[in-house]
Amino acid sequence: YGVICHGMTWTQSLACYTAYNMIAASYIFSQFALSHSHLDVSAPDEFLHWVEYAADHTINVHGGSWLGTKFVDWWMAYLNYQIEHHLFPGMPQFRHPIVSQRVQVLFAKHGIKYDNRLYSSACYDTWYNLHKVGNPSVETQKAWKAEREAYKAAQAAKKTE
Repeated sequence: YGVICHGMTWTQSLACYTAYNMIAASYIFSQFALSHSHLDVSAPDEFLHWVEYAADHTINVHGGSWLGTKFVDWWMAYLNYQIEHHLFPGMPQFRHPIVSQRVQVLFAKHGIKYDNRLYSSACYDTWYNLHKVGNPSVETQKAWKAEREAYKAAQAAKKTE
């Protein structure tokens, strides 16, 4: 049952497999979360053009220097260019750095924010936000409940019209 687990019992092999998947899942989640999880969410009735949505709901991550950015490109498999990834989902990822320059010009021309953050800053923002969301204050919980109730009431009013 494999070279890596050679000489192990089935229980040890299963433990090795589980540990490997826990590490891999943590890596994938952390890289995905950097570009998404600390940004605002659209209102249910808010219409955004897909270009605006890509700009408002994702960020790009860089390494701070040429070499640092090359490392981040490799570490994140070029998915540190999330804006370009969302605009051109079928494009090979290694082309995102080339296209990013053109996207920045397009965004500047139309007054759209192009959010490109340092890797360490994106990590801090992401983990801080996850902590904040996971540990909301009593006031925040009350505000969320009021928002949900107002939204439900608005949806019920729409159905009765």
